[in-house]
Amino acid sequence: MKILSIKYALPSRRVDNEELIREVLDRNRSHLSADQVQVFDEKLRRFFHMSGTQYRFHRNNGEKAFDFAVQAGRQALDEAGVAPQDVDLLIYAGVGRGWVEPATANLFQSELGLRSATCFDVLDACASWIRSLAIAKSFLSQKMYKLIMILNCEFNFREYANFEIHNEEDLEQSFSAFTIGEAATATLLSAEGDDDSEFSFKTWGDKHSLCKIALPNAADFSPNGERIKPMAFITEPAQLLSFTVRQLVAHFRETQSLSDRTYDLIVGHAVSVASTARAARMMGLEVDRVFETHDRFGNTVSASLPLGLAVAEEEGRLRRGMRVLLVMGSAGVTTALASFEY
Repeated sequence: MKILSIKYALPSRRVDNEELIREVLDRNRSHLSADQVQVFDEKLRRFFHMSGTQYRFHRNNGEKAFDFAVQAGRQALDEAGVAPQDVDLLIYAGVGRGWVEPATANLFQSELGLRSATCFDVLDACASWIRSLAIAKSFLSQKMYKLIMILNCEFNFREYANFEIHNEEDLEQSFSAFTIGEAATATLLSAEGDDDSEFSFKTWGDKHSLCKIALPNAADFSPNGERIKPMAFITEPAQLLSFTVRQLVAHFRETQSLSDRTYDLIVGHAVSVASTARAARMMGLEVDRVFETHDRFGNTVSASLPLGLAVAEEEGRLRRGMRVLLVMGSAGVTTALASFEY
């Protein structure tokens, strides 16, 4: 498996923490006391300081998620010198989508002119892209396909952020959405050259309730009939982060074929600045080899790993021949690791 190109596209509106704090407070002043407003202001500032979030990109008026995915896809094709009709598989990866049925991949297969490609979606929260990369490797090694595009379009902020804050519990469960940034990425893969890439995945399904965007019928799929606000991004951030980091570190240490290697570049899921550095230290990795994107792009969901790789290459941190480690902790809870030569 060889990565031929990775490209990304961002919306134009760069949003800082102050703007979001003002919006959260202004939208809730009518039912909050002055003391509560002050407490929420202080908590939001503390949470942003803890996460390391400074900026994220959101759509401006008139901008559509669709356009950015098409832009990223076309740029990836151009960079690799690949004709659209030469792509024979398109995998659409991630949370962002406009409908449940059919697969979102069908839309972009058509719009990008990938007329020779079959297509499908992979949905595994923030792990969707790294899952898709592993699937692509398997298909390429079996010679089922020769040229694969993985596309995602993580434009989820306004759709799923919960701005209805009535108490401190609401604020804590809703905060993670305020770190969300929006991005589209496109990755082109071929079977060229030797492939020593390796993937490893583990899942703790009993922790599924720690991070969720529920559909209106969620209670019908819950053993205890739990009622969750539909179409809102709700998390238990402290529990989710502490559990996931512990399991991720154990997963890495137990996977000797990965933990025994030396890496030139480490890209983690950018859920927060502190969590990436903390996990790297606990894994015994050199923190100065971690490429961090959260402070300037926020949490871009399943786009975080390809965005990190693309920006690292732009800035000269990633070059051909380097050994890369990808580190992912995702809702589910799933941990994922991947090693490959770029």
